[in-house]
Amino acid sequence: MAIGAVAQTGQSSTQETDDEQNSAYLRVVHAAPDAPAVDVSVDNETVLSDVSFGNVSDYLTLESGTYNVTIAAADDPDTVVFDGEVTLDPGSVTTVAASGEISEDAETSFEPVLYNDTAITPADDESALRVVHLSPDAPAVDVTTDNGSVVLAENVSYQNASEYMTVPEGDYTVEIRAASEDNDGEVVTTADVSLEGGTAYSAIAAGYLNPDDAPADTPFEVIPAEDASKTIQLPSESNETDGSDTTTTTTTTESNTTTTTTETTTEPGTTTTESNTTATTTTEPGTTTTTTTAESNTTTTEAGP
Repeated sequence: MAIGAVAQTGQSSTQETDDEQNSAYLRVVHAAPDAPAVDVSVDNETVLSDVSFGNVSDYLTLESGTYNVTIAAADDPDTVVFDGEVTLDPGSVTTVAASGEISEDAETSFEPVLYNDTAITPADDESALRVVHLSPDAPAVDVTTDNGSVVLAENVSYQNASEYMTVPEGDYTVEIRAASEDNDGEVVTTADVSLEGGTAYSAIAAGYLNPDDAPADTPFEVIPAEDASKTIQLPSESNETDGSDTTTTTTTTESNTTTTTTETTTEPGTTTTESNTTATTTTEPGTTTTTTTAESNTTTTEAGP
């Protein structure tokens, strides 16, 4: 899913724009290694069913605000592992990770953790990547590739996430290392990940490094999750030309559609410039919604005698 800014001309604000600006996006990751499959309810309405360990849901579109979120065992709705409030700001994109453990002898408690998905959509030949640490028995880690020569994340502790970084698209073997000052700690495990261009990802470290000593036999794994991302559209600059002509510039990017049009018309003795129109396009799997907010600025200058 990507959230993009689009510039168009000649439209006025609509109620749809207000609704879009007030929207928030939410998904759920099951990363509690000893917990059963769960159902997730928002304000007493089930929105996700039978989410098992390692699953990442699609994004849900909700109005911004504060919601009561309940997580319960899928096969026993009376077994509620979480019941609390979650606040979603307008325009926010949030991943809620079910983390920790539910077993009586567990060393960590069950807890939903919220992460803001803030990636900027990368170029077509690049990917954005962050690391999310949700393995309850793993130490703080550095994540490297190419035998440690490239550092993807450093000193990421349990329930925390690294910042996004941009890397070339392609296939990687990532090395999970015990965190050290020089990012050269012992490799505790490796994982293969494939990153497509123009896409943002979370590499979610989950499960147990030592399942034989854990409450459940859920081995460590890296769960790749495709994240929402956003593009940045800067205001266009006003253009002036001499003589009588019209200049139109159009830019189109793949994955959603981003079009920027600047039109300048000059006649003898008169300069007219129109520019600066913005809109927002939100794309989810199988659905495209476009809303437009337009500001049209016109300046006319009459020449002297």
